Amino acid sequence: MFIRLPIVLLATASFAFAAPATLATVNGKTITTTDANAFMAKALPGMSFEKLDPKMKRQVVDQLVNQALIKNEVMKSGIQNTAAFKARYAAIKDDLAVDMWMKQEMGKITVTDKEAKAFYDANKDKMKEGDKTVSYEKAKKEIMQFIKLEKFKAHMNKKSESLRATSKVEVKL
Repeated sequence: MFIRLPIVLLATASFAFAAPATLATVNGKTITTTDANAFMAKALPGMSFEKLDPKMKRQVVDQLVNQALIKNEVMKSGIQNTAAFKARYAAIKDDLAVDMWMKQEMGKITVTDKEAKAFYDANKDKMKEGDKTVSYEKAKKEIMQFIKLEKFKAHMNKKSESLRATSKVEVKL
């Protein structure tokens, strides 16, 4: 019994670190199970490539091959060198940076159980499902999300006011 356990753990550990399997190649570029799982995560969150039946796996691989071929064609076209593309790309890049920064700021906001309970107690008359009062434990998650969002709005308003105070802003309406 003691001998088998380490062998099983060793086999499991080596399997976990195996390189992704190659599913296809397109003009020398490999498409792997990692690519297929990334595709699946976007298309059907929670579903992995390995769980698909062979027919569906083939459809996913065909889709990834088609995407790679189109991507190659797009790169050959030179569209990424046009002024229109560069302008749109800059806008997307800026929007992505703002989105990531806002998520980072949101992550800094905390809500304590004490705050959530105080909110619940102050609004208990509104915590109803039909004519029954919802328990604190059942409402806690939504209350914490609501308080976090309200704190975030207040934080962003304060940040905007601070930025306006230290910047030259001219509204011309």
